[in-house]
Amino acid sequence: MKQHNTNDFDVTVIADSKNQFGNRVTSLLVTLPRIVLAELNTHRMFSRNSASSRAIPFNKMVKTIEEHPFVPIAWQKNHKGMQGTEYLSLVEDIYPPGDWLEGRDKMIETAKKLHADGVTKQLCNRLLEPFMWQTVLITASEWENFFNLRCPQYNINGTKFRSKKDAIKQYPNDIKYDSVLDWLQINESQAEIHIQKAAEMIWDRMNESEPKKLEAEQWHVPFCDNINDDIILQKLAKEEEIKHLDSTFDIYQFYAIKIATARSARTSYLNFEGKDDYSKDIELHDNLLKYMHLSPFEHCCVVPTEKDYNLALKGKEKGWFDNFHGFISYRYMLRSN
Repeated sequence: MKQHNTNDFDVTVIADSKNQFGNRVTSLLVTLPRIVLAELNTHRMFSRNSASSRAIPFNKMVKTIEEHPFVPIAWQKNHKGMQGTEYLSLVEDIYPPGDWLEGRDKMIETAKKLHADGVTKQLCNRLLEPFMWQTVLITASEWENFFNLRCPQYNINGTKFRSKKDAIKQYPNDIKYDSVLDWLQINESQAEIHIQKAAEMIWDRMNESEPKKLEAEQWHVPFCDNINDDIILQKLAKEEEIKHLDSTFDIYQFYAIKIATARSARTSYLNFEGKDDYSKDIELHDNLLKYMHLSPFEHCCVVPTEKDYNLALKGKEKGWFDNFHGFISYRYMLRSN
């Protein structure tokens, strides 16, 4: 997996799978401004784990905010309602980025005073959140509602596009827009502009990704690309745990799911790989299960058998297991057993 950027808009596909029924599930690491996290979290079809300002050390948080703060990509003029359409130009006597960064500096100063007084990072870090980038691990099989509500709507020649790349691909000789403001002027979406940018990047990454084909009882496992199967088979496999498994692949998969679940949980403090200490990963998995911290168990998921698929109905539609269509999450399986 490539190094994920946590200091700017970024989207990385972590795992992408398609089953024999045509359903697709995708796991992505998404970095977006903290100020739009609540809008992302309204989409209940998403399974999520998110970086936590409670978990990140205060001095690390301050350093990040000082060196790589979130600064808005454009500055809407004051307006009625939720979404404006007019933007300030950054002329010498009106320069909102300077005011924004001055506010950041004052908030850092206040947070440092509280920290020096012995106040927990859980509160000190909260003061810095408007200037934070947020990294979220999302796994979902259903994206259309999110794209419909959050993507841009670039109107070019009467056709609306969710992505600049799509528009340029269809009209390569007609696109004359260079700046962010140029594109915003033809954007008819009513979504907040920063969630729009994140949604557009997710749209593009998913269109560029080729899902791996899986058959019944095969697993979608995020963060598994760099897991060393030799270490698992030679050093980790415990006889009492694997006696019910039929093959070396089953053994590898048994532990890979535990490792991936632990790495999903580590989104909270942006340490996905865990220094490749598989024993620590498995220990973390077991503790999460023991204390019922189960949201990280939603990212690994398995393709159902045809029988199970046909029996899992939402209305008259087959193949639904909670928020996943055509895939059964590890969490769902734990609950069902």
